[in-house]
Amino acid sequence: MKNLFARAISFIKENPSVMYSLVLVLLVPIAFFINTYLVNLSYEEDLNKITQRKAILIEDILENVIAKEANNADKIQEIIGNIISEDSEVVSLTVSNFQNQTNDFKIVAASDKNLVGNIQPDNMQNMIAWTNPEGIAFLDEKNNERFWKVTKILKSNSEEKIGLISMSLSLASTDFLINRTIRNSYWVLFVTIIIVLLFVSNQARLFGYALMVTKLKEIDKMKDMFISMASHELRSPLGAMKGYVDFLKDKKEILADEDANHYVSNISLSIERLNGLVADMLEVSRIEGNRMPMEISEINPNKVISESVEEIKSQAIQKGLKLIYTPPIDDKLIILADVNRLKQVLINLIGNSIKYTPAGSVTVSVVAKNNELGITIADTGIGISSEDQANLFNKFHRIQNEKTKNIIGTGLGLWITMEIVKRMNGRITIESIEGVGSHFTVYLPVVKK
Repeated sequence: MKNLFARAISFIKENPSVMYSLVLVLLVPIAFFINTYLVNLSYEEDLNKITQRKAILIEDILENVIAKEANNADKIQEIIGNIISEDSEVVSLTVSNFQNQTNDFKIVAASDKNLVGNIQPDNMQNMIAWTNPEGIAFLDEKNNERFWKVTKILKSNSEEKIGLISMSLSLASTDFLINRTIRNSYWVLFVTIIIVLLFVSNQARLFGYALMVTKLKEIDKMKDMFISMASHELRSPLGAMKGYVDFLKDKKEILADEDANHYVSNISLSIERLNGLVADMLEVSRIEGNRMPMEISEINPNKVISESVEEIKSQAIQKGLKLIYTPPIDDKLIILADVNRLKQVLINLIGNSIKYTPAGSVTVSVVAKNNELGITIADTGIGISSEDQANLFNKFHRIQNEKTKNIIGTGLGLWITMEIVKRMNGRITIESIEGVGSHFTVYLPVVKK
């Protein structure tokens, strides 16, 4: 436990913003508690004022009613009995006459009939009420129950003071409402505190995740920097090695020696593979770092496609394949794309079709539909299974089977192609059947004329 506490303190010291967040979070229940307390206090005061007005109002009505029957004690007693039976909040009601000889108040009618004829107690309170035209009202408590005690002057029809009316109004129902409201509000406060505590614990975890994400971003940035630096550094020695190998290929002694010629060819193939990997890794680094230059402009796709086909035609001829380009009927179509990046995409896709087509042909065709230009590269190659199609555009994914094991590739070309097409606001699709061939289609937006 001590170790956990020490670790928490250390974590907060290393990340002071956590303490700031915790203080802000803890202020929520504190503010809620203060607000609840003040609201309950105000609510209780308002209810007390309302019940006080109610007690005074009842007594004002009684005063008018009883004044008419001032000389009829039995009638007054009947009125009191009716009030007590109909209003459960009125727990006691007393009418008394002033005795000039003794300065006391004699009870002439009461809710408790046993008190009739007795001298009313609390003479000091009665005398204060007797001298106060408005009467007096105060809160009293007995057996954990609160009452409004109201005492007012009883006057005759000639406005002569003849006695007092004293009433006790119970606040039991009002206090029940107040206590229930307070209890409910504190339950809400308790639940709020629990939620805040859970939020704090979750916040700590989220903060840990945020730190982890920040560190991962830093690591990812370092990785991109390393790949970029390593790729640049590797290109120079690879270029030198390729130059030496090309030099050896021209040597008559090497060409005459079958083994030496085989070794030099293997070295050349390995250098070519490394060059491809370095170039692809450099492209990946540029794309992920959002450093790939892209100049989108209005271009004629026919010219770019023709140049791409001509540039890669030698590879098709070496394999004995037909490379066919069918220009669009409307050669004035204009699309939005980057010339160099579109050429990179087309050469990559046509090159892939040539690599994975043992015999037959590769056909490039163009069709315009729904404000898009579709450039399709169709081959009669080995085809791609549905399982491989699902992962085809993932980084480092390569089709692994007997037919592809000797084909050179990094598994990055199609991912790079897809990312470039996306950045030109286009999309790429594939349709393929194993043993029949594949159709790759690049869709790019057409400029409306």
